[in-house]
Parts: sequence; structure tokens; C-alpha cells
Amino acid sequence: MVIRYVAVALVFLAGSACAAAYDDYFRGVEAMRAGNAALALSSFASALNAGDLAPAYVPNAYVGRAQVYLRTQQCASALADADAALKLRPKYLDAYMTRATANMCLEKADAALADLNAAIAIAPATAALYRVRGDFQWRRGAFAPAADDYAQAFKLAPKVGYNLLWYAISAGRAGTFDAAGFEEKVSDLDTDDWPAPLLDYVRGKAKADDVYRKAAEADGDAAANRKCEADFYIGEWNLANKDAGAKTLLQQAESECPHNFVEYLAAREDIKRVP
Repeated sequence: MVIRYVAVALVFLAGSACAAAYDDYFRGVEAMRAGNAALALSSFASALNAGDLAPAYVPNAYVGRAQVYLRTQQCASALADADAALKLRPKYLDAYMTRATANMCLEKADAALADLNAAIAIAPATAALYRVRGDFQWRRGAFAPAADDYAQAFKLAPKVGYNLLWYAISAGRAGTFDAAGFEEKVSDLDTDDWPAPLLDYVRGKAKADDVYRKAAEADGDAAANRKCEADFYIGEWNLANKDAGAKTLLQQAESECPHNFVEYLAAREDIKRVP
């Protein structure tokens, strides 16, 4: 009878430990969502160190902790955790994207590109992945492959006009802009809503003043945000066409755009490249 009670007690304790590991994992997930990096890191660490987290959750815990490491600029630690996740789950899309970001942070451009390529191989019909790789290529000045990625992103998500703008400014810089193809794609959008005025500018069917007037028609903060976008995209298109005033527009975009806008980050990057 004593042996039977001991066996039951051991089963109960094992179940409690497993439940604790689950609790730590989900506590880490919630802390990450809430922006509590310290709690997220400690919770994921506890879940991983417990040794009895269900195998299906272990790669997720590594990726969760890696993403928190990235938020706190601990890029080498993020890379190590993404590596650990991929060893356990070789076709884990989130792990490849997380590792790509860690490699970018560590300025390992070739490794980052390899990770982005692997992610696209896993989910080749995902427009957002081509957009991410296009942004990466654009930042490193590889405008021709960036243009190809933006074109593919638009093909997969044909209602997203911004992808067409990024195709235009990238292909313009690479000297591969297809005006006829661009015209056909813009016609397929069939909308007058923003950013249609910017697309019309690229098509030569609107002047800069027309774009700024349309931007000003928006309400509240939207008008200011559209002004910053107009400065950026008009500046970029003018830069592709050797217009001397392009840098001034990019400087205006840098000063006006919210810092979480991709146009702000891109303007900062390109100002360094413009004489």
C-alpha cells in the first residue's frame, strides 16, 4: 500500500512540474505581448530549463525568447535561440524570420538573405515575405532584386498599392522600370484612394502639387502622414530620374515622418547614399 501511494505521489509531482513548465511558457507569451521583456525572458527560461516542456512547445519557447532578445538588442543571444529552434524544427518559418532579423542586427547580410530565402521556400505564396526580403535588398542597395520582390508581393496581394510604389522606386534606381507593365498593374487597382495619387505621379498623370493637394484633404494626422509619404515617394522617384531636388524631399520626409513609418527609416538610409 505504501508503494502504491508513493507511485501516485510521483505521478502527481511529475504532472505538476509539467504544468509549471506550461504555465511558464504561456506566461512568457503573455509577457511578450504586454511588452514586459524581463518577465518574458525569465518565463521562457524557466519553461526551457524545466526539461519537461512538451517537445512541440520547445521550439516556440526558443523563438519567443529570441524575439524578446531582439527587442532588447541582445542579437547574439537571439541568434543562438533561433538556431536551437531550427535544430528541433527545421522548417519553422518564424524561426527563419527571427534568425534573419538577428543576422541583420549582427550585420551578417549574406546569412540574413539565406534565412529570408529559406522562409520564402517554406511559404512561397506569402506576399509579406517578399515585401520583407524586398525591404532588406533595398536597404543594402540591391535595387534590381528588390524590385523583383516588390513586384511579386504585388502579384500575390494585388490590392496593396504601396508594393507598386516600392517596385517603381526600386526599378527606377536599377534602370529596369517597366512603364507599360506598371501602367497595367495600376489600372488593375481601380481606385482613387491613397496612395493612388502617388501612383499617378509615377505614371506622369499627376504633378507633385496634385499629390500634395490630395494629401491635405485627409483628416487630422492622416494629412501629415500623407505629406511625409508624398515627400518620400516623390523624392525617391525624382532621385531615380536624376532630379537634383530629391535629397531635399528625403530630408523633409526624415524630419516629418513618424519614426515607426518605413518611409522614415528608408529616408534616413537613402540620405546617406545621396551626394
